[in-house]
Amino acid sequence: MATSRPDTSNGLYREWQVPPQAAGTDRKLNWLNSCTEEGQAWLKSQRGYSDWRRALDTISGRMDQVVPEYRSKLNTNHLKRNIREVVGTLSKLRPLWGYSTDNPTYQSQAEMMNKVTRALYLENFYDRSIREALQYASATCTGWVRPIYRRDMAGRGRGEIRLLSYGAPCVLPVQLPSSCDYQQAYAVTLLDEMPIYMAHGMFPKYQDQLRPTSSLYWYSSEIRQSSRGNIWKRVFGWGKADSTASGLADLMVPIRYTTVIDLSINTTKSEIPMGEPGTSWFYKVPYVGQDIPAGRTADGHLTYRKADENDARLYPYRRMLISSETCVMYDGPAFNWHGRLDLIPFQLDSWAWEPLGFSITRDGYDIQLAINELSRGVVDKCRAQNDMALAYDINAVTSREAKQFDPMQPRARVGFDGSATDMPFRPPVPPEVLMVKPELFTMLEWLKSAMDEELAIKDVMALAKARLAGDDMEKLLEANGPIIEDMSRCMEPPMREIGSQIKYLILQYETTARLMQYVGADNVSVEVFDYDPTRITPSHMAGEDSKFPSAYSPQERARTFADSLRFLITPHSLHEITQMAYKLGLIQLRKAQVQIDSETIAEAWQVRNYGNIPGSTVREKWRIEQEENLEFAARMKELGASLTGQQAISPGGAAAAGKQQEGRPPSGGAAPALKQKPDGRSTITESQGGGQVI
Repeated sequence: MATSRPDTSNGLYREWQVPPQAAGTDRKLNWLNSCTEEGQAWLKSQRGYSDWRRALDTISGRMDQVVPEYRSKLNTNHLKRNIREVVGTLSKLRPLWGYSTDNPTYQSQAEMMNKVTRALYLENFYDRSIREALQYASATCTGWVRPIYRRDMAGRGRGEIRLLSYGAPCVLPVQLPSSCDYQQAYAVTLLDEMPIYMAHGMFPKYQDQLRPTSSLYWYSSEIRQSSRGNIWKRVFGWGKADSTASGLADLMVPIRYTTVIDLSINTTKSEIPMGEPGTSWFYKVPYVGQDIPAGRTADGHLTYRKADENDARLYPYRRMLISSETCVMYDGPAFNWHGRLDLIPFQLDSWAWEPLGFSITRDGYDIQLAINELSRGVVDKCRAQNDMALAYDINAVTSREAKQFDPMQPRARVGFDGSATDMPFRPPVPPEVLMVKPELFTMLEWLKSAMDEELAIKDVMALAKARLAGDDMEKLLEANGPIIEDMSRCMEPPMREIGSQIKYLILQYETTARLMQYVGADNVSVEVFDYDPTRITPSHMAGEDSKFPSAYSPQERARTFADSLRFLITPHSLHEITQMAYKLGLIQLRKAQVQIDSETIAEAWQVRNYGNIPGSTVREKWRIEQEENLEFAARMKELGASLTGQQAISPGGAAAAGKQQEGRPPSGGAAPALKQKPDGRSTITESQGGGQVI
């Protein structure tokens, strides 16, 4: 394995590789500070970095136009409204949270996980966290979401799986590959800050070293200045008018989370314990060549194999360092079982060669300046007409009389020397100068239209209206352009990553008792109780004999189970762009005798409280539903026979045999659509004719 070589060319001790865990605190802090500086230098080298200040000022209503005090300060901020349109539409998500597996052993638990994730999505308002990330992306080019399990009240009380949001200045990558995949960066640092009580509660051993500071390492001046008032209100419930700039640093403690891909290997001749004993992230690392369990034989005896380099990695699921400027509070394995970087980027204007992307205020900023300039000019002209500038004859009117004269005052009287002039007051410029011509409003409308085109507002509004249009959705989507579809499609990979990480967090931190609160005792997989009521980790690997204890650790079983669950998102379904055709297609497939259960159709149409059909696949649900229908029909016949005293006719009788299917078979000549017949009846058709679209 390559070793780190210090770079002392500039007089500073630098090394690209993270120091070993046994290294001193000063060496670790030097490396962490170096990573922070390198990450900030990387951010400043991106083309979108210069847009942050302008974007934040634009959204807050402050444009960099310097005008005299007597001129209008009007700011229509049409650009801010457009940003809200984009963010509001894209953050209105359809909760397509679902997992599937090809392993029959885990199917019942996959169904349970689907219900849990949907409950978490609705309970914790995950869509609002996505909205915050999109707001950060609109201003700082990239918004970040961090799935995390956190307890309330500084480590006490019931914990929750939450989605935290951050802006681009808070995330600093080091050694980012050309693919721009942050998951493959060697080290990524998250800059955060929290109130004193929270920092001391999370790290009680370091209370004497965790002090508030206004360090330049933490955040960026753009984010810090724009968020100070929000921090006061969010944390303390009150704010200060002019003293927040000096008082905030006395109450907030900077905390730094650095995630590293550490490739260290256990080359000793003994196991090395990693993490804190008793926690879910504690494990033991075997040395290369050590015998490790590989399963059990048919008679229950353990089998072994030799550990290789992959088995002997000290940090197979990444290394985490938590630090401030003065101390390192934690250095060990990353907490979460998924082994991924728990920072997921969202971008609204992404390009292959721009890892940071661009702010969507970039293209509309100059247009907004022009709109403000013209709008202010119109206001200035109207104000000038209401209080006109007047020139007066100094031989006919004194200076005092001229200042007291107001042409808008009713029954005003002014005296002047008629022999000197016939008009004591005159406009200093021709009246045409103060006229508000119609061409000004035409220009304003053109500028607004140009801004709408830049931000694809027409496409955004078409999508927003289409989701409320019901059966006429297809017509409205004809106006939907490729830009909004591309923005929606770009949100699907990070949403998939969020779903993938949350499944590990559920297995790692949630308990069986907590799951019962979400899905009820009847919907919790029986295999969960076979192992431990305090965990939802599967008791055995797939293929293991449940008569014998599992040969694998809970972490290995949970990761294997989570790896077998696939989280998939149908293209363009995140914002229901293709949902109407999908809904009608399900009904047509059902008529064509495709084995689709009623719950799948009801869920597509968002029918509330329809009920659950057991099974983890569509075909399995359909089979169980058919069995339930037959049992229900048999009971109804018995009940009917008992009430009327007549013998029930069997389902396969002559009456049933002679009954024909209603309507013509589907032709498949066009996409399914809901249409109305001339007699008022509605039907779903796949032909060009067949009535009028409802």
